[in-house]
Amino acid sequence: MWLLLIFKNILNFIKTKPLLFVFIIISQVICIVAVFSVSGMIDSLTPQPTDERSDWEKAFVLELGTDELYNSGEYDAESPMFVRVFDEKTGDFLYSGLDNTEEFSKIAKNEDIGIVAEYGRIDYSSCPKYKDIKKKLDNVMKVAGDGLNDGWINGYADDKYMVTYSAFFGTDENMNARHPEWMGQEKCINLITSSKYKVPFYECKKGDKVKIGNTQYTVSEVEKKTAEEEEGITILNLLLSSVDDDFIVDSITINLTGDVTNEQIVKISETIKKEFSDIDIGMKEPEPKPLLERQFNNMIYVVSIIIIGVILLNISRLYTYILSKRKNTLMVFGLCGASKIRMFAIYFIEVLLTFVISCIIGYLLFNYCLLNVISVLYPNFEFFFNTKVYMSVFGAYMGFGLLIMGLNIIPMVRKTVVELKRS
Repeated sequence: MWLLLIFKNILNFIKTKPLLFVFIIISQVICIVAVFSVSGMIDSLTPQPTDERSDWEKAFVLELGTDELYNSGEYDAESPMFVRVFDEKTGDFLYSGLDNTEEFSKIAKNEDIGIVAEYGRIDYSSCPKYKDIKKKLDNVMKVAGDGLNDGWINGYADDKYMVTYSAFFGTDENMNARHPEWMGQEKCINLITSSKYKVPFYECKKGDKVKIGNTQYTVSEVEKKTAEEEEGITILNLLLSSVDDDFIVDSITINLTGDVTNEQIVKISETIKKEFSDIDIGMKEPEPKPLLERQFNNMIYVVSIIIIGVILLNISRLYTYILSKRKNTLMVFGLCGASKIRMFAIYFIEVLLTFVISCIIGYLLFNYCLLNVISVLYPNFEFFFNTKVYMSVFGAYMGFGLLIMGLNIIPMVRKTVVELKRS
């Protein structure tokens, strides 16, 4: 029953004092929008710490595989090496794997073999396939937005390490400048093959169609390695959009633009940690905020509290006036046996409803109408706002406002019927 009285009071208020009601709502909306705008602009003008990191140190490098099977680091004569074995006369491929196996021992007795040895190869069986990380990487790039410059993923197209690949991504402008031969075409690859050994696709030429994994590609360019560069593998270069779902991924590198902000870096870092759990992101931490920046940040809270306080004090005086016009209603409640707590609750919830409505309107107006406009003038503006900031402002506004309003309501509801009649 008393809830109906609350809504009846509000409707009666709107009918009898429509301009005053609108003024109260607009005042609160302006307060919310003003606090957000001032806070964001102060943060945008806050001096940023000098960033001494190089472009590479501001890149995210994710190593997705482990080196449990193959030794990493410096050469150790007693540790196994990863080797590929070829017939030196014919160039035929003979073996791929560790050099401590019985199969390799038999082959190694032949003097006509060529051995290509590597140290610290990643155990491909511990690496995910592209289809396992595709959505995760898409989410990271989406959050990076204009802070993303370019990047690539590396890995293997087979389980013998005979075919490795690098898949590139970035802005259309960046990719068009670096790989114009791929743009506007589907499933194109550049091949880097051996000039000495019969590695996969070593006979391919430009324009050939080849099937790698479950995907058919068009060869856009072929490069032959010299004897000094020989690795005994085929290297594929392609766009990220052309990667086969079953390709194995061992690392991801994400390069950021030179003007990326620390706020953007933090958002990207948090997204990577969320999507890829415990993987080391390989990012050097930025320098701590200087004292001046911390002082500016504290100023945000001070200015916000001042704005909230001034506007709420004015609104509270308006509510005092409104309540003073309801003395007859209060007397009727008192004569009908309503308790002081019940009368306080009726008016307090009425105030709470107007606050909630004003906060929602203020948030929608700011977030969907003003945020993008102001961000054009202040590029760092939008990165200041997150759920924590919004909830902090709402919490401060609601808490401070309801405290002031409650203090204004208490003296009115404490009066007896006789005191109300006399006044």
